[in-house]
Amino acid sequence: MELQKARDWLDLVLKSLLLFALILLGAWAGYRLWSDRVAVTRVQLVVWTEYKPFSDDARLLLIHVKPKNVGQANMQPGKEGVVVLVRSFAPNAAPGVQDLEKMRELHKIVLTDKFPDDYPLQPGVEYDEVMALVVPKGATFAIKATLDLGDETEVSHTSVAHGE
Repeated sequence: MELQKARDWLDLVLKSLLLFALILLGAWAGYRLWSDRVAVTRVQLVVWTEYKPFSDDARLLLIHVKPKNVGQANMQPGKEGVVVLVRSFAPNAAPGVQDLEKMRELHKIVLTDKFPDDYPLQPGVEYDEVMALVVPKGATFAIKATLDLGDETEVSHTSVAHGE
């Protein structure tokens, strides 16, 4: 009789622990869903460059633009899409702070024009769009990529490159 009573108590304790664990797990899942804010758009945009030899007086400037959706919601860029501006530093620029927005614009490339239907950024996806420009040796450039998120918001990243 004692063995049956011990089994009943053990069964009650185990079922109570299981119920408590399920409630705790449900509360944790609800908290994660609330804290992650699933419907919020989270997009990163990175620009990096590299130079390759091209000729004695020219270099091949490779521009990598990497949009990444780190959120949980699907994202479609706004009507401006992904725009890359390449600006040139003046060779005789004075020492000090340079206003990148006032520099001479060499190229304006709208990356999303290559994709007329759409440019979906699903959760976890990361693209690496590469552009190649032949540039003079020793020139310095400011490259700015901007991703339109719609609703008058955007994500941008600027990089400066100098080719030896």
